[in-house]
Amino acid sequence: MRPDYMGVMFLTSAVVSFNAGIWQLHRRRQKRQLLQRHGNIAKPSMHELPPDDVSVNEFEFHPVVLDGTLDNEGSMLVGPRAIPTHKGASTNDEGRGGFLIVTPFEIAHTGQFVMVNRGWVPIDAGKHRTLLIQYIGEGFAPVTVRGIFRREEYLFSSLLWGPNKDNEGPVAEDLSWLVMRPWNMARDYYRRRWGQARLEDLVAKHGARHYYIEMIEDYSGDDQRMVRGHPWPWRRSVDEITYVHLPPSVHTMYIFFWFSVTAGSLYGMKKCYQRHKELIALRKWVTLRAIQLEKKRQNEAKAFLEAMKEVERLKALEGASAAQLGGQKRSQEND
Repeated sequence: MRPDYMGVMFLTSAVVSFNAGIWQLHRRRQKRQLLQRHGNIAKPSMHELPPDDVSVNEFEFHPVVLDGTLDNEGSMLVGPRAIPTHKGASTNDEGRGGFLIVTPFEIAHTGQFVMVNRGWVPIDAGKHRTLLIQYIGEGFAPVTVRGIFRREEYLFSSLLWGPNKDNEGPVAEDLSWLVMRPWNMARDYYRRRWGQARLEDLVAKHGARHYYIEMIEDYSGDDQRMVRGHPWPWRRSVDEITYVHLPPSVHTMYIFFWFSVTAGSLYGMKKCYQRHKELIALRKWVTLRAIQLEKKRQNEAKAFLEAMKEVERLKALEGASAAQLGGQKRSQEND
């Protein structure tokens, strides 16, 4: 039986569109949660780190002000990536890509460390440490960090290849990280500064966290430097941080669209199924009719053969009778 290609197409469309609709439901829920967390940015600033047992969802985007010391020599690059703004690049330096600068920050009088995203620098800053110094300075710098709490980034793992190793460290020694991983970055920093032997003790003493502080333009401190007439690192404003490209209403529209495609595909599958049933019933009727006609033909052929045999028998009987009559006639003539 020839496959029903149209039914296969409708089935594929139904599966793909249903999964797309589920994905849009997931994205809409994420956007609603994101907008809810954006409300934290209007709250009064915190002056200490939140307790370890508090979920990041409860304080993400919450303003924070901390006094302490930045270790510029321990700074790490994250990228390369485009300048993080929906407005696009406005200068040649911004248009060529660059890196985020993440610097270990020791909170005053506590001994605790937290990773600080100080902003974005052009691609040239990542070519050599001496160039990076122009943008962030060198040595230990006492500053007041003003920013917001942010959750860590994550590169998804693969079912075939397992966890992504780029989540655990830089691409290569002294090269940039691909994503913002404050917990792994803190461990890497402790290992480079004090050695591998004391790593676990250092983590217990100074802390390693799954969130970081992002310094933003509205709260910028005194750590920015002028390079070629522009303050660096470049930082986002509150408006850019709270900007959402596709609001939940757009995802709702996509949800209706994809599930409408699913419903239409299922209706098409139903029509194909009904048509297939009708074709099967028609084929059964044709097959049954063909069997009946074949039996009729065989019966007629059998009857025809029997009639032909009867004719042959009668012909033979007629010949024998004629011969007998001829013999009797000759006998009478001889007498």
